[in-house]
Amino acid sequence: MSRIKKTYLNLYVFVLALYVYFNKGVAYSFLAETVLVLGVLLILFDRKRFEILWEKRTYLLVLFLIITTAFLLKGLMNYSWFNVVRDAFMFYYLIFVFIIFLFKEELPYLINRIVLIYKWFPVVACISFLTLSYFPFSDEIKFFGNNPLLLYKFGDMAVHLFISTILLLSGYIRFSKRFLLLNSILIVYLFFIISTYSRGGMLAFVCAILIFLFFVKDQNIKKMFSYYGKFLLLIILFTFPIFLATKVKENFQGRILGVEQLKENIVSIVNPNAEGTLSDNKIWRLIWWTKIIQYTFGGEYFFQGKGLGMSLVSADEIVTDDLELRSPHNFHLNVLARFGVPIFLLWLGWLYFNFKNLWTKNENKFLLIILSIMSAFVINAAFDVFFEGPMGAFPFWTFVGIYYVAETFEIPINPEIISKANN
Repeated sequence: MSRIKKTYLNLYVFVLALYVYFNKGVAYSFLAETVLVLGVLLILFDRKRFEILWEKRTYLLVLFLIITTAFLLKGLMNYSWFNVVRDAFMFYYLIFVFIIFLFKEELPYLINRIVLIYKWFPVVACISFLTLSYFPFSDEIKFFGNNPLLLYKFGDMAVHLFISTILLLSGYIRFSKRFLLLNSILIVYLFFIISTYSRGGMLAFVCAILIFLFFVKDQNIKKMFSYYGKFLLLIILFTFPIFLATKVKENFQGRILGVEQLKENIVSIVNPNAEGTLSDNKIWRLIWWTKIIQYTFGGEYFFQGKGLGMSLVSADEIVTDDLELRSPHNFHLNVLARFGVPIFLLWLGWLYFNFKNLWTKNENKFLLIILSIMSAFVINAAFDVFFEGPMGAFPFWTFVGIYYVAETFEIPINPEIISKANN
């Protein structure tokens, strides 16, 4: 690996770790965008040796980039350049997929570093949550914008917690028995926290686990799941009182940690008649989503959408107390609202071309793990503003790139290879 590539790769991993560990606290640092620009320059610098997978999935990604650029140029004529560019990055972040192709030879090293990030994620996330909850001065620790450094979106936390969990259960993350028990307790504890504050995050975690279990064929992984399953009830019995003893103030949505809120979250997912703030939240979203479907599939914005640059909250006449909200809590419907039905259908097609591999790639343990990780991201993106910003987009498109490179060049990625790839 050349010195330039190694320096850039280490920078890439470092910035990725910042977003995984600190989430909204570094949302306005523009570090991900800086890494993206440097990656594009590196592709141009190393273009003679640059190889890429060219097939329908990557062709569609290039098409999204071209169409987004056309929408960007149109939007610049009518709206603030900052807002137009910010909206355009909902697809521009996918350039990270192509940047990963620079590192096909270094892929085991890159995955080794990412596994290391997620090895310690439960510890970091737990410390951050408790610090922000119990030490008021932590609200004043701000480096980028007005967000506290330790502020974390719980839906995002669910996705990253799932990644830590699946890498642990599949043998990529390894601990001594003592730390393994502690890590398992932290995972269960954080899952209770997440399930209290974020229904979308809870769904993303549970559905991704079920997807993996349904498709996995590796008998060793099934045995490992069975092994951990024997201790799960004991860990829950030990962890639940700790969860109940965690007393924190209610959040901005009026949700407070405890059994009642946890039960309400679970019931509200399947019960359309649930009452209270959760029902109001659900109705508010459904009204907005219905409006988007009406003015695209059945209205004047069928082909072109509303474009980039405007706040959809204002354009769609949505009443909300969130002054920063500009897009619906659903990336897929954001694509529909801004780009119209044809691009929305192409986006669904891209998702289909990837996830149909669950049926064909399920004998490859690593590729199945990455697909289940991608599914967690996609599910959470259906309930939050996720891929529109670097907190969700940077890691998601990184995993997509890893999937494509490992698949294209048939690079073997097993725990033994990963554990040795540290040089």
